[in-house]
Order: sequence, then structure tokens, then C-alpha cells
Amino acid sequence: MFATALYSMSHADFVKYLLQAKNCLDEAEKTTQEVDKEAWLELGEEWMEMARKAQRQRLYER
Repeated sequence: MFATALYSMSHADFVKYLLQAKNCLDEAEKTTQEVDKEAWLELGEEWMEMARKAQRQRLYER
């Protein structure tokens, strides 16, 4: 049961981080200021890295 709870949590985290990354990319597309675009893209990459880590954890726990 504990492993199932961890799996569910990791999957939920993966989805949450992926959606945050997409939101950042969407904001980067909307902005007209280059400095803002760079900041949104950097933040999006940080969320993607968190999603990758959650996915690796999820695969490891299987």
C-alpha cells in the first residue's frame, strides 16, 4: 500500500510540474519583453526538470 501511495504521489507531481512548465511556455509566447521571455523560459525549464525527476522516481518505484 505504501508503494502505491508513493506511485500516485509521484504521478500527481509529474503532471503538476508538467502543467506548470506548459504555463510558463505559454507566458513566454505572450510576452513582448525579451527579458520576461527569457525568465519565463528559464522557469519553464526548471519545472520540466522537476517533472523529469518525478518521472524517474515513478519509474524507479515500479
